[in-house]
Amino acid sequence: MDFKIARQGRAVIVKIIKFTIMSQKHLIFSPKNWSRIAVLWQNLQKSFRLMVGVPDYENYVKHMQAHHPDLTPMDAKTFYRYCVDARYPSSGGNLKKCPC
Repeated sequence: MDFKIARQGRAVIVKIIKFTIMSQKHLIFSPKNWSRIAVLWQNLQKSFRLMVGVPDYENYVKHMQAHHPDLTPMDAKTFYRYCVDARYPSSGGNLKKCPC
């Protein structure tokens, strides 16, 4: 594949995105749609976390409340650290799996 074509392809995609945003400006910047944009952003964050192997904290809390009401759930920071350590164990200072 020619590098020049790839660069032009990326430019075309950027132009399409820019055109879409500019043509839908009245919908995107309307205060009525801000909640929908916030929900979309939250769902994108959940998707990206799942792609890298970090489960959703809200689902964890719901599970703990439904199935283990006698136990207190971990806070968000501890939960994410636990998930990363479970996926990429590094006990003894030796990283067993590549995190990339």
